[in-house]
Amino acid sequence: MTDTKIAVNESHWYLCALRPWRWAKKDPPIQVASTAQVTGTVSTIAGATITLSATIATSMAGRKFYLDADAIPHRISAHTAGTAVLTLVTSYTGTNTSGTCTIFQDEITVASDILGWPDIRDLHTYSGLVMIPETEFREKARRNIVGTDAAIPKRYACFISASKIRIAPWTQSARLFECSYVYRTSPLTFDGVAGTDTPILPRERRKAIANRAMLQLFPDKRDQRIKVAADELKDMIDAMERTESGFSKLRSYIRRGQGLAG
Repeated sequence: MTDTKIAVNESHWYLCALRPWRWAKKDPPIQVASTAQVTGTVSTIAGATITLSATIATSMAGRKFYLDADAIPHRISAHTAGTAVLTLVTSYTGTNTSGTCTIFQDEITVASDILGWPDIRDLHTYSGLVMIPETEFREKARRNIVGTDAAIPKRYACFISASKIRIAPWTQSARLFECSYVYRTSPLTFDGVAGTDTPILPRERRKAIANRAMLQLFPDKRDQRIKVAADELKDMIDAMERTESGFSKLRSYIRRGQGLAG
């Protein structure tokens, strides 16, 4: 019975994640804010201890620090609000020991229940973040020490954990972002309670969950029942896609040099 429950839940999530279905979207989309940069002057550096020339009212713990002359980002492990001393995760590795500095945050925690299809947009410009794999991101933004609020063609982002993204270039001021996505539902409880035991798939398509679960539980493709379940699953997914296409605006593509007759 445990294997069956696991297969049913996995099938439910699998079907939800196939497409950015309307019914599988987080409602409402979440909103998160980026963190504004802070600039200042470093008086001294001793190992992992940074002493600034002025106090900072808000704790900088968890953000990143670099001397402008070195441009090597170090993560801040501790800082007490209202003080002028930062503690880095490791000893400072740059060559300079004083000068102007920048404290920034290029990471944003978005949501812990993202299953797929994230669409994250800057609500100041309504431009979307270009989501790319982390390996590609590291090539595009090696140290990621440049921030800007200017209207730029592309601002990249990658997931560095299940719920956190890194952006490049990061924002110099606090910016509001909205994230639309297909969300991961809580596991079905199999106790008959509507609030915790009802799939989010449209009622008329929920048999697809059972068909997908059968394919997981009975991998012997020679079994005629498995072939029937696979064919029904494909038909149901096709039907869901046809229904979904009815909510999209139809477009006409005209080849270059041609026009619409009539």
